[in-house]
Amino acid sequence: MLAAPSGTRESGPPTRALPVTLTLAASDALTEEGAQVCLNAMEGVRVLPWAERQEAQIGLVLAHEVTADTLRVIEEADGSPGGRRLPVLLVADAVSERHLVHSVSLGVVGVLLRAEIRFADLVAAARDAVLGRSPMPASMIRTVLNRLQVLESQRSRAPELTPREVNVLQLVAEGLSTAEVAAHLNYSERTIKNILHEMITRRNLRNRTQAVAWAIRSGQL
Repeated sequence: MLAAPSGTRESGPPTRALPVTLTLAASDALTEEGAQVCLNAMEGVRVLPWAERQEAQIGLVLAHEVTADTLRVIEEADGSPGGRRLPVLLVADAVSERHLVHSVSLGVVGVLLRAEIRFADLVAAARDAVLGRSPMPASMIRTVLNRLQVLESQRSRAPELTPREVNVLQLVAEGLSTAEVAAHLNYSERTIKNILHEMITRRNLRNRTQAVAWAIRSGQL
């Protein structure tokens, strides 16, 4: 659990804190309840339940270890009720390069290491994030940038869509199901699924909807 605020600050005269509305989810109930109590006691901080996250300015996800479950919680923020993408601060003991890059792709705007912060630091980071900053150690920022550069290089070297892939995506964009696309092009449904899977994997995309969006942006549809 994060350390409770000390109640004293060494720097400068007191200033009025910028009000911030948070929502949080933690990997265990004890951490979540303790964080809610400590954060609610701080000046200018309002903490909402995760179920009411659409009303919050920033989401906090607290985890000892970043796992697939942690990423699923972060992904919930991306699909928050009301359609708004909720920015998220991830607080963890450590995070692998793979999970770091994945979490940023899901909407994480800052990453904090539990051993290095107190609740006061967490609130300060949340206020920074609301103002458009990205609280994150410099080493992590470099990791994300390097990984994104590698992905962009891979994408730029990837071959263009084949005529068959274009035909399939055009029909998918029109709202046809896999079975309907197969019937229209006189292929088996398995063949259509294989075409989509190969193309989505080759372009490092997440699903067919993202594939259609990418093809339109790149001028191939």
